[in-house]
Amino acid sequence: MTIKSLVLASACLLFGTAFAADNRSEVIEINDSLAPEAIESGLFPKSPTAADCAEAAKAGFTCGQIVPRKVFSLPASISFGTNSSELSAAARSMLAGFGPVLKRNEASGNKVVFVGHTDITGSRALNMRLSQRRAESVRQYFIREFGISPSFVGAIGVGPQQLKDKQNPASAANRRVEITTKPSN
Repeated sequence: MTIKSLVLASACLLFGTAFAADNRSEVIEINDSLAPEAIESGLFPKSPTAADCAEAAKAGFTCGQIVPRKVFSLPASISFGTNSSELSAAARSMLAGFGPVLKRNEASGNKVVFVGHTDITGSRALNMRLSQRRAESVRQYFIREFGISPSFVGAIGVGPQQLKDKQNPASAANRRVEITTKPSN
């Protein structure tokens, strides 16, 4: 096992989830028309209650389907420049809709995880650090601007290991931060 694999595996264990691009939930690109309800149901899906299941049974349906969480991704066109972890004004504007949703759900029993990505430009070590800084930049934005508890939000960098545009590994589309959640236990 390489050092890079050990670092990524350790980070995934720390956050309790593996960030494998091929096995994850639907990825939704963040845009100005994304409703708070869509953000909330995507990051904090509600499981059916016993009453919901009883109603479903009366109608001939079964209950118990797991509602998948969604992953939200900052659009490449406004995310990060080459070798930069600075959030643009446009990125901050798009992320602003997430602030109240995150604040409302701090006691949900979940943890929000920001996953930083890079393109392949530069060394692997540089990209691992840069992706971590990008994720941390988004994390700090929510802590600073919305008073989100630091223990409710985590940041992890995966470098160029999960390219969005595999046909063009140096594409700006690969420089992004994704937002997801996981149970905090």
